[in-house]
Amino acid sequence: MDRRRDRNIGTPARKSLLAFALLGSAGLALAGCSSLGLGPKDPAEAVFACPKVNIVRDLSEVAQFRPGGRDMTDLQTRAALTDYTGNCEYTSKGVTVNVSVYLVAERGPAMKGDTANYKYFVAIAQPDETIVSKAVFDTSVTFPDGQARAGSKEELTPQIPLPKDVNARDWKVYVGFQLSPEELAFNRAQFGTAKRQ
Repeated sequence: MDRRRDRNIGTPARKSLLAFALLGSAGLALAGCSSLGLGPKDPAEAVFACPKVNIVRDLSEVAQFRPGGRDMTDLQTRAALTDYTGNCEYTSKGVTVNVSVYLVAERGPAMKGDTANYKYFVAIAQPDETIVSKAVFDTSVTFPDGQARAGSKEELTPQIPLPKDVNARDWKVYVGFQLSPEELAFNRAQFGTAKRQ
């Protein structure tokens, strides 16, 4: 019989979406690496905690331009991973992390149609930061008639196979957009994190 141990995942502070609404702004300073927070319900099991969830700062946004364009008039859509909530569950087979990630999207002047498509990833890392698994997902956001912004809630359930009673608190779950080299360079320029030669 599995002895289930449920834990809550703390929610990072909500970010203001006002700056996100300004397409011409010089970058949207969203969460870098946020971690899980709330402790267990049973103080006797305080040593067991959820893995840390991180929205990777340089990969927290994506700006899609029409081919050949890099001006804001060429912007088709922009999206950001803005927040998350969730919990985790210990069983004899390991730890399941149940996370809801919130995506906010905005249409740009060059967008055609009402649906924008994005790719994002979920990766699991050991305590020493070694990535042991990564999955890439497709998602889409449909903008209602006359609306410039829309969003979605992505339900994720990464699993960490651990022996019974092994603590997963030092493991990590990374979430971000799956970006092209050009999209990553754009983000780093906006965030001021471009690598120096």
